[in-house]
Amino acid sequence: MQELLPLSWRRIDGIRPLYRGVTLPLSRIRWISMADIPHHFSLQILYEDLLKTYPEGFVLRGCPPSMARFFHEMNCGCLRTGAEAVLDLKKPHLKRKTVASSLSRGKKQGYTEELVTNEVNLKMLDAFRKQTRHADKPQLMNLFRDEADSACRLFVFRNFEGNWLAAMTLSGRGRNEMHTELILRHKNAPGDIMESLVAGIFMILESEGLYEWSLGEVPFIFYDERTPDPDSLEKLMLSFAANSRYAYDHESLFRFKNKFAPEWRTVTLCSNISPSALMLGELAVSMGYSKLLVHQSFSVLKKLLIPF
Repeated sequence: MQELLPLSWRRIDGIRPLYRGVTLPLSRIRWISMADIPHHFSLQILYEDLLKTYPEGFVLRGCPPSMARFFHEMNCGCLRTGAEAVLDLKKPHLKRKTVASSLSRGKKQGYTEELVTNEVNLKMLDAFRKQTRHADKPQLMNLFRDEADSACRLFVFRNFEGNWLAAMTLSGRGRNEMHTELILRHKNAPGDIMESLVAGIFMILESEGLYEWSLGEVPFIFYDERTPDPDSLEKLMLSFAANSRYAYDHESLFRFKNKFAPEWRTVTLCSNISPSALMLGELAVSMGYSKLLVHQSFSVLKKLLIPF
């Protein structure tokens, strides 16, 4: 298997990498949120290219354990930020009792279908996003490929009248590895729909002979008991997350993904500049987390002031 890249990065048949990201507002470090990396690029070649391309400094998030170990050996700063849920497409993840019962109920609601990512379907996806539960809140940015295109695959769960109840987009992380980008559920969709969509996608990918499928990251959890205790900066991040669950409920996201008994892989922030509280604050602004936090804080305050 090829060396895994950060979440939402992908391998391409090309000569040169294509980096995409944002410059952090104060430090001016480049956060490379996504990239298309040639298949022949090893981690060593990638690291040398990053140093040359971004002499002012760079930061990557969503790095898998093997990549974090490499950057640590290169004397880069590393900070754990969460874990990703990975499904082995050769294992019976769908046979668990809780999942099987959800699938039994979900079959009565509709079916999973893969759609071509053409202009018509992408417009339908954009319209569907406006009908989801969190559509009226500020959206997180630069964390995943949220502008689906031909680089992503589109799967939907329809009811028997043909209406979309849920949708997911996937990107190719490697030749045999897929990664989840968008996870969308209609605000009026009945229960068990997301489990049914995951199961439908799982069976399609399994039939294609792929190896693994990442359901994506759950931030702010350290699930691997073999890893060291959190350092001071990690403790600060976890404390802040625990006190702002009203803005982003990562624990509910963990419970959903954990239903499928995935392998939980630690994801790490890596930078050739030492991570700091300032860097975390800049990233929170650049990914839209701070804007979401302010919005949800006002919503909570409004409920407190006007309870009825």
